[in-house]
Amino acid sequence: MTLTKTITGTYGSHHTPTDIYVRTNSSGFSWYVCDDSVNVCGTYEDLEDGVDVETVEDCDFYTAGDAITSEEELEESIAA
Repeated sequence: MTLTKTITGTYGSHHTPTDIYVRTNSSGFSWYVCDDSVNVCGTYEDLEDGVDVETVEDCDFYTAGDAITSEEELEESIAA
């Protein structure tokens, strides 16, 4: 089972607010990307509203070809 959701959080040293698209698989691994970014990261941490992605223990998973602006675009990018 996989779950895709949108949460709110921040990124960067100025704690810039952003939507974050998250897709979690059945083993608890999540791919996530900040709105309008191409940098898709992966983590086993729980990602919930209010998260500061600068504090997440993650790895850069891949760079998408185009900026991701929705849950659907994240799903399509992962499937590609």
